[in-house]
Amino acid sequence: MNIKISGCSLFLCIGMSACQNQVADGTNTVVVKNPSGGSAMMQRVEIPLDDKFKGWVLKDVPSEWVQNEEGNYQLYAQISIPAGQERSFTLVSPSNDQMQWPDHAHAELSVRTGGAWEEQVYKADGFSFESVEQFTSPPQLTDHSYYLRYEGPGWENDKVGYRLYLDWRNAIDVFAKTSSQVALPQAGQDGYDSYHELASWGGDALKVGKSLGVGALGRVFGDKIMHFQHVDTTSWELQHNGSQFATFDVDYTNWRTQENSDDGIDITTSYTINAGDPSTQISVSTSKPTEGIVAGLVAHSGMAVIDQTYGNWGVIATWGEQSVLSDGDKLGLALFYPLSQVQSVTKGEFDHLVQFKPSSNFEYYIMAAWPGHTDNIEDQAKFSDLITEKLKALNTPIIVHEVSLNN
Repeated sequence: MNIKISGCSLFLCIGMSACQNQVADGTNTVVVKNPSGGSAMMQRVEIPLDDKFKGWVLKDVPSEWVQNEEGNYQLYAQISIPAGQERSFTLVSPSNDQMQWPDHAHAELSVRTGGAWEEQVYKADGFSFESVEQFTSPPQLTDHSYYLRYEGPGWENDKVGYRLYLDWRNAIDVFAKTSSQVALPQAGQDGYDSYHELASWGGDALKVGKSLGVGALGRVFGDKIMHFQHVDTTSWELQHNGSQFATFDVDYTNWRTQENSDDGIDITTSYTINAGDPSTQISVSTSKPTEGIVAGLVAHSGMAVIDQTYGNWGVIATWGEQSVLSDGDKLGLALFYPLSQVQSVTKGEFDHLVQFKPSSNFEYYIMAAWPGHTDNIEDQAKFSDLITEKLKALNTPIIVHEVSLNN
């Protein structure tokens, strides 16, 4: 039997010469198309396959199998092809000798051990940490409690790293990287301040201050932006930590603007980072549509601001000397948002703010680029080019055009 998948439809082709010709040599192929106007940057592509092909991968293409929440397995591949072109890739069985792809994605959370809480500070001799896959913050956890390694979860790929403060600040910081190698497991192992200094692998680059950092959530309350000062519980769970992409969730219950206000909501934020793409996808679900939810991008003075729309997407970005790793060190930050889900883009006291329309589900992307990485995004022009490529990828992503399987 010959199975052909075209677009999102599945056809069983029996005795049809057109189908037979495509797999006459017995080769299983996947045709991937990058539409005109698309981007040549690396993108994660879902390959639809029957269960009998579990374990098969695309030849010479970084790919991996992942089990979803329903228990089904799905093949994903990291693909880059020029806009307006399509490529045919061979699907090979696990018995074939395959290249071992480098680990280019990672997510983690580490908890300090060997000590005890003294009010809101965890005290212990030395710095010993245990990596966990699930975690619920104790009620006494706050900023500078010295309990979580670099104060929350971290995630990275071969381009850049990030961290989320898993306390009331709920801001996102940037880990600049010098190379493509996974680096975060070594950050903060020798003390809480060590990662603030530039090391051979990179370092904590962004001065967050009172802002939301690069793309964290907040809520409008009068003329203020509330972080997560008032929340009942905060939980973290690792969903996938593969060589080509990593995903984790953070759940907040009863997030409200004031301690005794009745505007509480439950909210889940899902973070996904893919190899080859310096951005992070953030998907948000809420218990009910809520007015005033924003994502913020720190607004340091003197930065060049890029504010543009392209197709169905918009971006607010900054470039300039906003890295704290050395004097004059530059850093690029960007927040991409779907125009249909956004109510306004404004400037707040500490942030550029993207306010979302009341909805139970929305998404956006964040991105950072540092000149010290081997990619050499060393000036505003190249950062602007990177932003344009990401906008193109969001508007017209690479698609699986056809799958031909010789059964």
